[in-house]
Amino acid sequence: MRYVTVVAYPDGEGINRLDRRVNELGLEYRALHRMELLADDTVAIFAEGRGDVEGLRQILSESPEVLEFSISGDDAGFFSYTRYAADDLTRILMEDRRESSYLIDMPIEYTDDGGLRVTYIGTEAAFADVLSEQPEGIRLEVERTGPYTPGPRHVVSRLTERQREVLRTAVDLGYYQEPREATHNEIAAVTGLSETTVGEHLRKIEATVFSSLHVGATNR
Repeated sequence: MRYVTVVAYPDGEGINRLDRRVNELGLEYRALHRMELLADDTVAIFAEGRGDVEGLRQILSESPEVLEFSISGDDAGFFSYTRYAADDLTRILMEDRRESSYLIDMPIEYTDDGGLRVTYIGTEAAFADVLSEQPEGIRLEVERTGPYTPGPRHVVSRLTERQREVLRTAVDLGYYQEPREATHNEIAAVTGLSETTVGEHLRKIEATVFSSLHVGATNR
């Protein structure tokens, strides 16, 4: 079993019409944790980012392509679920994935220069399908390839040592209780980290946990 990691660069207008409007907000997307082409010819995406949440909410509310969405978080960090009508290029990309024998190792990461970093898992023959034809509007660059060594599957094992420390402290202090019994500042005091760093770790922890779940759709 092997892997190949490529960076996909959509043209300046983005992958689809919705992308083009969202790009104007200057949001900083970090990762796509799940992306599926559904039987009703819609695409469901679970993404992580930061930036103008209210601007994003307004665009999604006004876009005729968007059937439903839900956003959790604020400008410092948010998660979004969006289901929208597939356009031609998105449909081609997703159908190619369905019809090929490779798998995509989620999440898909956003690069600092506007690309999408995707890791495919499979055989060398499967990777030939990935790289043989590049859809119009997208440029692919191979970043690295080699034998694939899977790690432990338990979600906590996917966290770094420091993230596990922050998570243990957050749980011990009651951060995830309802009502919440601890703040970022209190977690920071125990771990010796800054409040900002604690917030960053918690967002990454939650992204890792959420991406391991099959999250159902919610209404606006």
